[in-house]
Amino acid sequence: MTKSAAPGLQDAARILQAAGGPLLSQAKLHAKLAGIEWQEEKNRLLRMLAAALLGFACLLCALLFAGALALAMTWDTPYRVPTIAALVILSSLGLVAAWRYFKAQSALESFAASREELAADSALLKAAS
Repeated sequence: MTKSAAPGLQDAARILQAAGGPLLSQAKLHAKLAGIEWQEEKNRLLRMLAAALLGFACLLCALLFAGALALAMTWDTPYRVPTIAALVILSSLGLVAAWRYFKAQSALESFAASREELAADSALLKAAS
């Protein structure tokens, strides 16, 4: 039984030895591609964070100053309550715009090239075996 299994193991060892170099090279390429994509993903996330923080700070300042100005101008008039309602509506619209931008940025695909390469290599290995 061991004699019949030995040639199969020797063939498998020979195949692995012959394919070891190219497989290692391919693994290095995948690792390099994943590293590049991870750097791009980090940069995209940092840009998203910076945009969100800047947008929040600007929105907060604008709302505070515009609200204070609008209320100061309409305090002794019958337009005080409609002015407050308009400020709330405008604040909500700003929030919706910021949320849509954030959602659009988060929907962008990451590591697409690595996934495509791994799928192609997997298909190639399945076809070879």
